[in-house]
Amino acid sequence: MELEAMLEAGPQLTLRQLELFVAATEHGSFTAAAQHAYVTPNAVSLAVGELERVLGVTLLVRHRARGVTTTPAGIQLVEGARALLRQAADLQLTVGDHGTNLSGPVALGCYSTLAATVVPELWERLAERHPEIELSITEGTTEDLVGQLHEGRLDCVIAYEVALPLGLAVRRLYGAPPSVVLPESHRLAGRAAVDLAELDGEPLVLFDLPPSGQNTLQLLRSRGIRPRVAHRTTNFELVHSLVGRGMGFAVQYQHSGVEVSREGRRLAFRPITPEPESEPVMVAWPERLPLTSRAAAVVRLAQDCLPVEETAG
Repeated sequence: MELEAMLEAGPQLTLRQLELFVAATEHGSFTAAAQHAYVTPNAVSLAVGELERVLGVTLLVRHRARGVTTTPAGIQLVEGARALLRQAADLQLTVGDHGTNLSGPVALGCYSTLAATVVPELWERLAERHPEIELSITEGTTEDLVGQLHEGRLDCVIAYEVALPLGLAVRRLYGAPPSVVLPESHRLAGRAAVDLAELDGEPLVLFDLPPSGQNTLQLLRSRGIRPRVAHRTTNFELVHSLVGRGMGFAVQYQHSGVEVSREGRRLAFRPITPEPESEPVMVAWPERLPLTSRAAAVVRLAQDCLPVEETAG
């Protein structure tokens, strides 16, 4: 439901009612929502009931001893309610600071392998420019992070463009070119760049955290190579350890900056020739949920400072 429609519902509709309704949808029962909001289950029930009366729709189906189920109307309301609550919180913080400083929390999601190079730079710059903003970071797969984004748990996410669904506002940060990871003793490790065709038939250590695994396989197949996957893992450091022991080569889109495995074995990161297209790294948020002034500042800062990684191999 659009914010304007909710505001036109009349003076009976309150932010507290929306807050308790959202809590009920997120926690699946009035009891769990009450524990989260430090009120009684009856208070949650009354708030939701009043919302339903004002809006003239059923928002939650009550199940005896089995919690609640959100109706289609309730699902429609949740997104707008979260947006309104976030805007109200943002307004309170802005007015409290007399509009001169940005302060308060910003929840940023970051695809796991990007975090090590993206987060430190962004966090340091943010501390210099907006020291009152409290940045929290959640790492995970793009699918998990986008889910939390739509649930209102995150303000924005940083991820590869290829895995982002429709319905998000996006801004490009930089391009991540893929590179080959080889053990230092590999016959091609001394090359300035590596043609993937020369690795045809060799075992592949596949970093398989979506979308990286699929990206790697598509790249190899586009070069006429049938990958022989020796091991799949979602552990970035394990990929390096296995490659360091000579158990295969790997392809990665984010240069770690340290050419050594956790075991101390040296690795060779080499550009791919012919050079493939870089994978765009984006910052994204729901189109229907406007950014708070704090989150917008983080997005602008990310656009300013993160393109320095553009040339990473």
